[in-house]
Amino acid sequence: MVGSQNGRVLPGATIVEPASTDASQTTVLVAVQSPRVREALVAMLGALDGFQVVAEAETGEQALELARAYRPRLALVDQELSGYGGWWTIHTLQTERLAKVIVALGRHGDGLNAQLAGAQAYVQMGTPPRDLLHALVSACSGCD
Repeated sequence: MVGSQNGRVLPGATIVEPASTDASQTTVLVAVQSPRVREALVAMLGALDGFQVVAEAETGEQALELARAYRPRLALVDQELSGYGGWWTIHTLQTERLAKVIVALGRHGDGLNAQLAGAQAYVQMGTPPRDLLHALVSACSGCD
């Protein structure tokens, strides 16, 4: 389904309707500009126990609107999002407390800017899936 709970449709935004919500699942917003990378992350997380992707976004505006609607526990945010930009999106997610855990994703090692923007962790694109999963679990473990 494309759109949002408030009836406004944002092109490219995807809301995933889960069959049931399990309190033990970490709900996830994947906000990545590249459709290929976004689809790979959604597929990987969807195949793992403990994670439930509730929304996908390709722009900063979509990410913020979906985070306000779904309040995910974890937000994966591309530093190069179009629209508001990744760093601004991360900062706003943190400031408005729209997600408990924010992990920044990027093409260049930029952990300092991620931390300054409000992310709990930074993962470089192309990181092996096992290392990405370890970073996500580590970032989520301290935020219960």
